[in-house]
Amino acid sequence: MNCQRCAGLMHWLTIGDHLNESGQLWSTAWQCYNCGEIVDSLIMENRVSETRPKAGKARLKTFSPSRQVVQGNA
Repeated sequence: MNCQRCAGLMHWLTIGDHLNESGQLWSTAWQCYNCGEIVDSLIMENRVSETRPKAGKARLKTFSPSRQVVQGNA
């Protein structure tokens, strides 16, 4: 598997996280050798279901006269 961020090689990783006082919650993920990006099943799921703005529906940046930079005479 290649990293989506830097296209580097990724390796399988087991991560332990504290669930509560009685035990731990273990999960597996991919980690990039180059940039350190960690991707688990929840991150992958969220990236797939991520909603994109519809074409023509995004707000356009408008010019605001109040934000003009006025240079004075020095």
